[in-house]
Amino acid sequence: MKPLMTRSIFFIFILLFFAGCAGLGRGCSSWQANNFGSDWIIVQYKFDGTPINCWKLNDVSVTNETNSDGIYWKDESGHLVHISGWYNRVQVQGGRYEEAAKLVGVDINLIGNGKYPKPN
Repeated sequence: MKPLMTRSIFFIFILLFFAGCAGLGRGCSSWQANNFGSDWIIVQYKFDGTPINCWKLNDVSVTNETNSDGIYWKDESGHLVHISGWYNRVQVQGGRYEEAAKLVGVDINLIGNGKYPKPN
């Protein structure tokens, strides 16, 4: 191969590699969360957007249900929890639960074992 052709192929390879890396971090985080577990804040909302259920999960694998809008996970006592409908979840990084809770509009100090207190 000619040096110019080799450089062109190398340049194209580098461009494709770095373009693919944009989603690599998200993909790796998602794969790790599904297969090995991660820390999560999961909130289920009422029809008006009020949080009704909320979970603070540590080292748990959360999986999307096939052909559904739902997700499921095993809680610390071994129960399989399924939710669907209006919910949101944040994968917590570095134990920063308070920051993650703010992203979904809940107070980390009010999160119980599934139930979120009604607003006054």
